[in-house]
Amino acid sequence: MDFKQLEAYVKVVELASFSKAADELFVSQPSISTYITALEKELDTVLINRSTKVLSTTLAGERFFDKAKELLELKRETIEMLRNLSKDASGDIRIMASSVPALYMLPQILADLHEQYPKISFTVNQADTVEVVQGIAAHKADIGFVGSILSDKKCEFFEYATEKLIFVAPANGSYSPDIKYTLEELLHSNCFISREYGSGTRIQYEKYFTENGISLDQIKICATLDSTYSIINAVINGLGISILSELAVRDAIKQGQLIELKLNVKLPERKIYTVLNKNVIHSHLVKLFMENLQIKG
Repeated sequence: MDFKQLEAYVKVVELASFSKAADELFVSQPSISTYITALEKELDTVLINRSTKVLSTTLAGERFFDKAKELLELKRETIEMLRNLSKDASGDIRIMASSVPALYMLPQILADLHEQYPKISFTVNQADTVEVVQGIAAHKADIGFVGSILSDKKCEFFEYATEKLIFVAPANGSYSPDIKYTLEELLHSNCFISREYGSGTRIQYEKYFTENGISLDQIKICATLDSTYSIINAVINGLGISILSELAVRDAIKQGQLIELKLNVKLPERKIYTVLNKNVIHSHLVKLFMENLQIKG
């Protein structure tokens, strides 16, 4: 039994396809079949049902799947342990981040770290807060950045930064930057552009609305968008108003495309957190990354 056989088996089961597994591992489909056949021969059992149209595992295959993943994770952890001994500051750090940290915080963070350690590279995927936490829990990335703490036993959260949320409106004369509006005025009588479900910003402002007596089903939502940029442009073009990160709208306000609306109550500040999987051994690169953020992970 070798690791190529285990990798092939795990990928075939995860993707439910020999061909997709071959593409993922950059080998031919016959090679994948050879690996799994050899593995079954060594284990003296059938792992995958080949007689059905939909790929499925046998009972033995189902039980072996978790063990195979554990063995592959042990391999990765062992390699990381040995790399930690050498303190080789080179390699790739996989990052998942929600929109605000991905667009407005990470570029400077990565530039600063790369200047100190030019052999470190970064793979960054943007997703909403829920997807980031799920990705860290599934070890699809090494470190995450999110705008809310979610309940997940596999993850631990560390406070990194604080940002301001503000109401914004188009600078077309429909709203005044000098008037103090109530939440009821803004949310019940005006078109509100919402972030998608799973967004950290949405989680924060809906919690705030509820705490201030606003019924969520009475909010006049005219659109739900999954991109900060899309919402900014929608507001600029007069579709409605929205709540966004002050970091995200700072330039548009300076350029006179948006105005910040004042409230008779104070909007909450939002914390940005880093997320780590508490059940894995983190590489020295992740520890180095966290140290540069001045976070003890």
